[in-house]
Amino acid sequence: MRKASFARRLLLGATATIAVMACLIASPRSSDAASAAEAKRYVIGSMIWSTSVPFYSNFIKGQQQTAGKLGVKLTLVDGKGDLGTQVAGIQQLIAQRVDAILVTASDAKGIVPIIRKANAAGIPVFAVNNRVDSGAQTVTFIGADDYEFGRQQAKLLVDALGPRARVAYLLGALGSSAHLLREQGFRSYLKAYPSIEIVTSQTANWDAAQALTVVQDWLNKYPKGGIDAIVTQGPEAAKAAKYASEHGRADVKFILGDYPLEVRDGIKAGYILGSVVQDPLPQGVRSIEAAVEWLSGAKARVKQPNEYLTLPIVTRANVANFPPAWGG
Repeated sequence: MRKASFARRLLLGATATIAVMACLIASPRSSDAASAAEAKRYVIGSMIWSTSVPFYSNFIKGQQQTAGKLGVKLTLVDGKGDLGTQVAGIQQLIAQRVDAILVTASDAKGIVPIIRKANAAGIPVFAVNNRVDSGAQTVTFIGADDYEFGRQQAKLLVDALGPRARVAYLLGALGSSAHLLREQGFRSYLKAYPSIEIVTSQTANWDAAQALTVVQDWLNKYPKGGIDAIVTQGPEAAKAAKYASEHGRADVKFILGDYPLEVRDGIKAGYILGSVVQDPLPQGVRSIEAAVEWLSGAKARVKQPNEYLTLPIVTRANVANFPPAWGG
């Protein structure tokens, strides 16, 4: 009996040892699985201004790739460039009780009431690429410093043409934070150069067809000597710049914003003087990263109230060093 009892105790001890060793061996995988499972519980909603705008193709790619890498669920909503659709999309995300909402709004003020509803529901909201007005709470803004963007465009203008010029200024979508802040920065920089005159301005709503029509009208209205440059807040005038070059108006210098392939090609060919680069891919990447950091308790890693990305100026002198931000 004593031998049987001793053997039984020995067997139980060996079994326990094996069980402990099995747990120790399995713990790294179990830990990883637990972390992944925890991450997958996060559902992040992203309301995109308009998924049909080429700029947002790489932005969305950055969000999708990062969500996959971090193991979170990403719910995309197409705002279709319409405030009412954007509001309805965010309302849908609130009703789904997502863990965080990323917003690229077409109207900084108009989007405020629905963001307040998200605030009331306890859902953290991140403004990405375009700002939300101060009437609602956002964790931070992730994107370009649009005020500095405008100043950079003005600096490029002065450096290229000197302190005296007549300029036509093509605006983005009126009311968007990008339009408002870029114009503020542009005009602020030019206060030191009173002999640079903005003779006309008009919106093209970030649309290439509208930009071409506006530029054609300007070229007809202002013959050679009438304007020295056309500055556009976005990349949509690339085709218009090419049109001007092909129709004998190389006298008008084009300064654009953003850096898709067609802008890069125009700089290389010489019919676009230069552009300020805003890359959408890292904005999409960082927006997901910041949301996960905030939700998982690593809030100190999220810069507040702004997390700005770099804004290099590209001209023919350095275009070879900069691949296109999208479209390549």
